[in-house]
Amino acid sequence: MVKSPPVMVDKEIELLTAQLSVLRRREDDFTRVLEEMVRLQSSVKEEIEALDSKITDLKRQKQPIIWLPTELLIEIFLIRTQDDSADLETGLPYNSAPIVISHVCHKWRELALSTSLLWTFISYRTPHWVPQPLSVFLERAGTSPISFNFISNPSTSTSDDLTMSTLEAATTVNIIDTLCSQDRRFRSLTFECGFAKSMEHVLTGISRVHKHLHDLESLDLALSILDPSFEGTQLLAADLLSTDQTSPENPTMLKHLRLQQIPLSILPAFFVRTTRTLELSYPPKKSHSTRLHHFALKISHLIKLLRHTPLLHELSLIGVTPIWDLITKTNGQLAYHTSEPLHPNDLAFASPFELPELKRFEWKYAYHRDIFPFMSLVTLPGLERWDLLIAQSPTKRFDVTQFRGNHNHDQDSFIMTEPLSNILLFDALKELNVNCQNEDMLGSSLRQFIFPSLAKLDITFVGQNVRKEPGVPSLPRLESIFRDPRLPHLTYLSISNFDIPPTHGRSMLGYMPNLVSLTLGACTGANVVLDALAEAYGCAPATGGVRTRLCGVRVCPRLEDLILWSCPDVGFRPLWSMVHMRTLTPDNDGNEQDHKEEALEAEVFASAVLGREIRPLKKKRYLGANSSHPVDEPNASGLSASDSSRSTLIPMQDALHPTRLVCLHLEDCPQISHQEALSLGRLGIIVIYK
Repeated sequence: MVKSPPVMVDKEIELLTAQLSVLRRREDDFTRVLEEMVRLQSSVKEEIEALDSKITDLKRQKQPIIWLPTELLIEIFLIRTQDDSADLETGLPYNSAPIVISHVCHKWRELALSTSLLWTFISYRTPHWVPQPLSVFLERAGTSPISFNFISNPSTSTSDDLTMSTLEAATTVNIIDTLCSQDRRFRSLTFECGFAKSMEHVLTGISRVHKHLHDLESLDLALSILDPSFEGTQLLAADLLSTDQTSPENPTMLKHLRLQQIPLSILPAFFVRTTRTLELSYPPKKSHSTRLHHFALKISHLIKLLRHTPLLHELSLIGVTPIWDLITKTNGQLAYHTSEPLHPNDLAFASPFELPELKRFEWKYAYHRDIFPFMSLVTLPGLERWDLLIAQSPTKRFDVTQFRGNHNHDQDSFIMTEPLSNILLFDALKELNVNCQNEDMLGSSLRQFIFPSLAKLDITFVGQNVRKEPGVPSLPRLESIFRDPRLPHLTYLSISNFDIPPTHGRSMLGYMPNLVSLTLGACTGANVVLDALAEAYGCAPATGGVRTRLCGVRVCPRLEDLILWSCPDVGFRPLWSMVHMRTLTPDNDGNEQDHKEEALEAEVFASAVLGREIRPLKKKRYLGANSSHPVDEPNASGLSASDSSRSTLIPMQDALHPTRLVCLHLEDCPQISHQEALSLGRLGIIVIYK
């Protein structure tokens, strides 16, 4: 290698240094350009995100849920949180609705966390102790009144009853301690336990926090296991209803009380004094014998509780078949039924009492022999609606007197009464819904009641699962069901799951002159009713007197709606005849002269039908203001005030000019085709066909 002189080396170094300097300056320029590009890229990204956010907001504004104001959203959320039926399928031990709402979006989460009412509906649905969900809900509920539900389901566990009872009792104690530690108000409390020991802890806890229960509106205490044992508890011996009559400084304002398989004397009197709605549920037992450590409901227990509820508006008895251990003082009536007759020393005297505010009474699964004795003990002057399910009695009764409300010879029930001497009158009753498992029980259950103001009647047979004979039962005559079959104020009638005998059409409808709506569901023999509705009042000369034509109707001149569903033998011909007969006379909207001509024509028709001249009655004289015998003025139906309450006579004007049929509803009637149903619409009525 040739050695270069130092001068040449220095020049070469200087040249390379200059090139390196240029490259470094270019590198710095590129770095600045890249930084600027990165900055521009970041700026573009931010703008893109901002525009995307605006687009998303604009798209969200197209959704109707965004248009709702915050107040309305809160109301929707509250409705969802109050309905915990959908949460049962999730298997979670708490009400998941507030949690789900808070995880939808940021706005909804802020709204949910800031609304304490969403967290006041607390459900605890497990016999195992899980404290975290309960603590979170209590913390987020703040100071708002709480609705707490504890529902244990021991049937889902595979452990034995003793282990499950111990586990549930421990969980109940922890829940009560947690609730008692919160100095707050309660709006509703529900405890559905599987074992009596747990319920004893609940009642102990309620007595501890009664000073915080002055705002309590609803209390629900239930044992879910059928015929539970109360061994190891003091619930059967407790009688706070009679012994604890002292009221706290701030008494409760309880409005709704529900007890299921719970002794009726476990609550003090001040708890039930303001109750408006009372529901007692005692599912029927497989055996009617009373076992040791098991609760047997007696009529004395029920009467004692009802005497402490003077403000009761609604009473619901589910499966209540009490043991009768009372003798009424008024009529000497002895009424009890049990497989083990009570000793005379165990019987107590009771006088009837009144529930003046009761408007609705529901009694499901009632034995016919219990109905009249109970109703004679409890006076209900303001009762407006009665829902009754008459159950099949465990022992058949073949005595004829049973069908007329007389129990003298009923050795099975030990009910002693004077033959047909006791009749109860329900002046205010407007609606009666009767379901029966045996058609023979209708008469034996209702023959000792009179309903002069009844406006709605529903009779349904529900004993298909216990009936041995094939088909549906025959509908009893109205005279066999009611002591007084006249129903002049009845406007709605519904009959379901019965066979209507050939002689029942006109005889039944003749008692209902003001019927407006008629429903027949799953009934055979409905053609009998249609024939009665199609029967003309008579024949009268047509215009010119050459021919005769049908005029008027025999029954139900004010019928407007007819509903037929699942009636297999309803034919088109009787249906068409009925519709045709009730659409002959058009609605008269003319002037006064038209009304006079129509009245004159009605007199001519009536004279032709009856075969004699119809002369108007003379007007009654006015007896003066000081007369002791007031003159009866005819009412709108043509009857005087004194006899219109029970008379079922149809005025001549109504019979000859019936109200036009307005609506015909046909559903699942196989013998009537769609085309035939539509053809009825040409007669000027509304036809609904399904």
